This record gives sequence, C-alpha cells and structure tokens, in this order.
Amino acid sequence: MIDLVALQSLRAVQSHGSVVAAAEVLGFTPSAVSQQIKKLERQTGAAVLERYGRGVLLTDHGERLAEHGADLLDRMEQIESDLSSAGSVVAGRLRVAAFSTAVRGLVAPMLSSVAADGHDLALRLVELDPPLGMEAVASGQADAALVHQWGDTPLAHPDHVEVTAIGVDVADILVPVGHRLAGRLSVTPADLVGEVFASAPVGSVCHEWLTRMFSGVGGPPRVSFWAAEWSSHIALVGHGAAVSLIPRLGREPLPASVRVLPVRDPVPTREVSLAWRRSMRSSPTIRYLRDVLVDLAPQLGLRT
Repeated sequence: MIDLVALQSLRAVQSHGSVVAAAEVLGFTPSAVSQQIKKLERQTGAAVLERYGRGVLLTDHGERLAEHGADLLDRMEQIESDLSSAGSVVAGRLRVAAFSTAVRGLVAPMLSSVAADGHDLALRLVELDPPLGMEAVASGQADAALVHQWGDTPLAHPDHVEVTAIGVDVADILVPVGHRLAGRLSVTPADLVGEVFASAPVGSVCHEWLTRMFSGVGGPPRVSFWAAEWSSHIALVGHGAAVSLIPRLGREPLPASVRVLPVRDPVPTREVSLAWRRSMRSSPTIRYLRDVLVDLAPQLGLRT
C-alpha cells in the first residue's frame, strides 16, 4: 500500500522544486524526504524524480502519482476534519503560513491566546509572502495562511481554497521629523510628488500599491531605495534619506526622528484574510484559529 506521508513528501517536492526546499516546508530533514521518495519508488516500481540542474523534476510516473495522491490526501484530510468536528476537539498540529507583519502583529499575540485557552494544539509557523502562503495552502504544505491584498488588487486563489476576512489594515506615510510635510495632519499622493521613496521590491504587492497610489498625479513615485524589511525603511526615513509608505500592522516602535502622516484620497488599505483548503472546512481547529484572529483584530488596530 502506498504510504501517505511519502505522498506528502512527493507533493512538497513537486511544489517547491527540490528535496531541500520540500524538507524545509515539511519540517523534515532532506535525508528523511529522500527516504520517503525512495519508499514510493519501491512501492510503485518506477522512478518518481529525475535530476534537472540543481533541482529535480517529477517523471511522468511521478506526476501521475502526485496527481492521484492530491485527491487521496484531500479526501483523507476531509475525513479527519469531519471526525474531529463531531467531537468539537481543538487539538493536534496546525501548520500556519503568514506574511512578515502578520507574524509580528497577529500570530505572536494569537499564540498567547491559544496558550491561555489550554488546548492541546501545536502551531508550526513559516513566514511567507501572500502568494507563496496561498500556494502553500493550495498544495497542502500549510493548513492555513494569513494573506493580504491591497485595495482592489486581488490575490488569486484556486477553487479548492476558501478565504475569509480577518480585518483591514491601513498604511501611513513616514517622513523625517524635519520634513516640509511633517507638520501636516494628513497628506495626499499629490503632496508627495517628487519625494524620494524607500519601497518594497518590484513585484511585491506593497510596491504595486505604492505605484497605483500615484496614478493620475504626475507619474510613478521616485524610488531610490529598495528594501524588503520595514525596519530598513524606518531607518532610512529616520536618517532623512527617504519617505516611505508603511502599514500599521506589526509596525515596530518608531524613533523620535520619524513622523507618521495618515494618507487620504485614497486611503491605502489592505485586507488581511485567512485561507484554508475546502477539505478542512469542518475542522474545529481551523474554526478556532479563525475565531481567535477575528476577536483579536480590533485590539491590534485592524478595522473590521
């Protein structure tokens, strides 16, 4: 009989392109994943992987096995969720993906609530940007993911993934305390034309929203500094090198050299949501996670 854990390993390799990456997502060692793959090859009588450059590709046999395995794993997951739902038990291991500011601003506070509730629940967390978090849920490498989308810029998700809103986060413009706009109560994109910005990398949803915010007011923002970490943005602003659009969720304490200005026309917002596979819809653990996050959201500054 084909081993289900081995099938999970194969699916992880299919999704992430290498044994090492699959092991990191699954919380195994690369050696353990390799052993699971070899077990599959013994059980099915054919190779499931072949080397390609520094990574691996699934053979035709491996692709068919992964496709059938996905249906089987989804069905087993649904059975487990239905059985646990009958007893309303919140327990077991839950693999959660979250974007960086949600790790600081939502997941860390949530862990205190989970501990206080006394459930026999072990949470495993991995930090992933929203598209990767959604992919991890869709492929079965995470049970749930905190994701976000800015304004009307949609975050695509497959049909077998469900998404529910947790709250709405707002972003502000940060400027040096001696900046010409520092005395304002709020600013508009038109006020910021010509300013030197620090921005998240091209391709990120944060950069896309910054760019769209300037639509119709004189061209794209003038970006001279690119950094993935908001801490780096704050340092650049604090030393007078740039201004930056930074969300409130998970924002670290700001130095006295930085001034926060709300933005209007439009107000930059992002919807924070929780995603999970439809096969886990009846899971009391997923429902519990959702309810804890929804209850915490207003306390942590998210609009509901």
